[in-house]
Amino acid sequence: MRRSPSNILVVDADPDIREALSDMLRHEGYRVKAVGNGAEALQRVRREHYEVALLDIRLPDLDGLSILSAMKKLDPRLPIIVLTGYVTVENTIETLVKGAFAYLIKPYNQEEIKAILRQAVAVSRLIGKGEQVR
Repeated sequence: MRRSPSNILVVDADPDIREALSDMLRHEGYRVKAVGNGAEALQRVRREHYEVALLDIRLPDLDGLSILSAMKKLDPRLPIIVLTGYVTVENTIETLVKGAFAYLIKPYNQEEIKAILRQAVAVSRLIGKGEQVR
């Protein structure tokens, strides 16, 4: 049985990074929606189911850590991979405490993103199967 492609949400203020990530992920067989700000990301999570979100924590309109928390409230089972160039010990710890699946640093390594994304999709699907059994 062939699985349908996973829906991935990419949230990054930089249009070049959004496009590069989207192209890479589409090439890997994912369905991708890409947005450039936090408000639009939250609207997307309210309207659609995503198996994974890639989230930059430096966005023009809202604090990425607040968006992370809001996204987890909207969909507690959504694995969120934080991808940032703004690295501090506080950001690293706080993103993981707030429920991030992973914390990756820009410039990103494509193979690392692909590997972590595969793990996140697997976890998301496993949670979905568990909910269907209940």
